[in-house]
Amino acid sequence: MLHVDLSKTLPPKTYLYFSAFMPGLFFVCSVLLADPDLTYQLAVRSHNGFGFGRYFTAFLGLFLAFVIGNAFMLFASLVQYAMRWAYRIGLVLWEQGQTRILLPILISLTHAWRVPPATPANPNPTRVPRWSPPKWVNELYMRTLTKVQRIQNPKPPPTPAYEWWDTFARQFLLKRYGLPDDKLPAVSFQPLQDVLTRPSAEERRGSVLMNASQATGWAALVASRLAPDLRNKWYIAFAVFLIGCGLIQDFFVAKYLYDPDIGDIARLRALLREFPNIQPMRGAQQDSHEPLDEK
Repeated sequence: MLHVDLSKTLPPKTYLYFSAFMPGLFFVCSVLLADPDLTYQLAVRSHNGFGFGRYFTAFLGLFLAFVIGNAFMLFASLVQYAMRWAYRIGLVLWEQGQTRILLPILISLTHAWRVPPATPANPNPTRVPRWSPPKWVNELYMRTLTKVQRIQNPKPPPTPAYEWWDTFARQFLLKRYGLPDDKLPAVSFQPLQDVLTRPSAEERRGSVLMNASQATGWAALVASRLAPDLRNKWYIAFAVFLIGCGLIQDFFVAKYLYDPDIGDIARLRALLREFPNIQPMRGAQQDSHEPLDEK
């Protein structure tokens, strides 16, 4: 029985190039099917005017679909970059809103006191809580207070995820480069976070299929402008649905990259991906075995 492994015959990441055909073919097919007269004129002109055969015409159509689809993919990438900047700006505004607006409101809700009137039995009454806030208000107050303290503190305490990252980073430097703890500089490991824990390509851009789907949505909107027959509610709703799914993914990609609450967890996950592929350097391996040989 014959088994063909395409991963060994095709170059790596071939799907990135084929993904551009999805919005391009959708755009070309939508315009040509919505306007049969245009399809006929193009076919006759390519055959009579330029002498193109059916196979060369099909190849030319696929090439145009790839170029047009790649343009829509680039536009979807620009939208993703715009979403990242919008998320970073929104994150700064949200932090300021937590500090200046939300936290004072929660403090007034959870620390509301009143002084009961004095009586002969109790001439000096003490303050008592004005009301008992619900559990979710107290939990929201504690989370907001923790975030505000971390924002205002120039050197916030390390999170549990960062402490785990520090431990695994020391093991990674020992196994990959042969650097024990006594050879490491007595400084923080934070400068190594961006070096040792770079996010993968899929984490930086998201799913290629979702990006191609968003590009297909933009292609559908442009096709509806060129072919009036495509301007119906179902076609436009389908295009808006594809664009909306792509924008949701762009939001979560930006959240994964820039949200400080999950930043250390993402770096820890990226570092753990390197452990199954650890291959010590030859010089580092010899240095790590030197103390064992002396013993």
